[in-house]
Amino acid sequence: MAERPRLSVVFEHNPPFQIIDAKDKGQGPIIEFAKLLIAVAKENADFRAEFNGKPWARIMERDAYHPNILILSISKTPQRVPNFIWLTQVYTGQQYIWKVKGRPDPEDQPLKVAVERNAHKMMSIRHHFGEENVYKSLNSAQALHALLKGRVDRFVGTVFAVSGKLKSLGHDMNELQRLNKFDDTGFASQGLAFALTLDSDEFIEEALRKALKDPRVEQARAKLQKQFEASEHKLMSEF
Repeated sequence: MAERPRLSVVFEHNPPFQIIDAKDKGQGPIIEFAKLLIAVAKENADFRAEFNGKPWARIMERDAYHPNILILSISKTPQRVPNFIWLTQVYTGQQYIWKVKGRPDPEDQPLKVAVERNAHKMMSIRHHFGEENVYKSLNSAQALHALLKGRVDRFVGTVFAVSGKLKSLGHDMNELQRLNKFDDTGFASQGLAFALTLDSDEFIEEALRKALKDPRVEQARAKLQKQFEASEHKLMSEF
């Protein structure tokens, strides 16, 4: 008998969307939605699926070039569009520049900013802050941690994402000051999405697309986006 096709679902530690817990398992609203999507897809298609949490840089440098990989919560940008099979959008948010509240900026020195490797914002952040002033980290939570520890002066992220990362690090929004909107013109994200790698099995792609039209999945996706939007609006009114 032929071996069943295998789908590898990969994701980074990116609270509040998804986290990699102490047992290296995926948790969070994006993971739960992805599990539902896979379960519904497998009702009418025979394939195996496994979830693997990894550093974002490893996903973009390795997994992105192999077939039958489903990447969770990847920012959809004009540069990335031709490189993946885009399935569905799960979140959209405005990027802002952040600093630690009350901490003075360095005098007569350029501002340093932290960003995860291979982030969609990397090119625009280099343009804005200067390539030599960019501090690279393995994931966005570590980049924000660098700001809190004073290794850098700025961080770029959405209100909702920053709130989730702060919470995971044992901090809260009162510690940061939200500055101006970040202009990432030319590299602007259309939001976080689920993307399948090129040359993936058409059998798997068709099963996932069919599952996305299932009422259970459509309802879960709509609920997910409404929850994200409501949380972000609440945070915006408070900070």
